[in-house]
Amino acid sequence: MSADTATSWAAVLDRFEADIALAVSGGTPGPWAPPEDLGPCPAELADRALRVLDAQRETEAMLSKERQRAGAHLGALKAVQDPQRTGHPQYLDVRG
Repeated sequence: MSADTATSWAAVLDRFEADIALAVSGGTPGPWAPPEDLGPCPAELADRALRVLDAQRETEAMLSKERQRAGAHLGALKAVQDPQRTGHPQYLDVRG
């Protein structure tokens, strides 16, 4: 492999790691398109590429759980009727 290929792959892995960190911190990574003529991953970067792949999978699973949790919260909020729309109070003050 040429030094250019290793440098290109290192840049791709850097971008993946930055996107993972951004997603975990609540940000939204920008669109990504694979570079043309990247070629196969150099052997010296294979372990790093596998670690990045594992981190991507873990992040995807974590974000999926968070999305499901947020959906459940939104569902609970939608289940409460808006008293302004129904014209009826939702709660009764039994102490007042």
